[in-house]
Amino acid sequence: MLIIKRHGISIFWVVLFIHCAMIYMGKPQYAQYTKILLMPILIVFLALNARKKLYPTSKLIIFTGLIASFAGDLCLIFDDRNFFLTGMTFFAITHICYASIFIRMAKVKFTRATEFIVASVVVSVLSVKLLQFLTPYLGEMRIPVKMYMAIIAIMAATASNLLGNKLLKVLASSFFVPAAALFVLSDTVLAANYFLYKEPFLGVVVMMSYGYAQCLMVQGFTRYLRA
Repeated sequence: MLIIKRHGISIFWVVLFIHCAMIYMGKPQYAQYTKILLMPILIVFLALNARKKLYPTSKLIIFTGLIASFAGDLCLIFDDRNFFLTGMTFFAITHICYASIFIRMAKVKFTRATEFIVASVVVSVLSVKLLQFLTPYLGEMRIPVKMYMAIIAIMAATASNLLGNKLLKVLASSFFVPAAALFVLSDTVLAANYFLYKEPFLGVVVMMSYGYAQCLMVQGFTRYLRA
């Protein structure tokens, strides 16, 4: 466990690069094994580096989100629409947990919520444009996709809200806001690739942006839970 505590982030990146290489080379039978290693590495890293006996509620929320991501990863291994919908539900739980912890860190004050409002507008516009583009291909998935986009927009907005807090601004700008932006990118490309393109290279883009986002989140949470 000591190696994960000290070098967990580096190990995560090695596994992520191997996973993306397997996707690009068209070897899903190997990629499924690397995929299920990603979140456990980050979960163990955070658990070992967070301060003990402090922030119990925050830890519960964060680890619930991370475990939900792991469950979502497991679901997306299977090329089946029901598993895709289940996976999307788990990732929605993840983003709800992330939004919840961001609100615990800094409540949204609408009299001073410039960052929150700007992020909400930007992500909402992107979501509407993506929906307009994908609507002919969504079928019965249209409503779940709309709900998911609303949830990730809230997560991105609450992450951006941290920029208005002097004590959290550095943490937010270095980790949480870039992570939120990468999640938006990852989910946008995932939706386009799943419902329309089916390109292996786009699968690599999805996993690189998703993996980087999760890594930044965990690094940010690690610093937050050490304080």
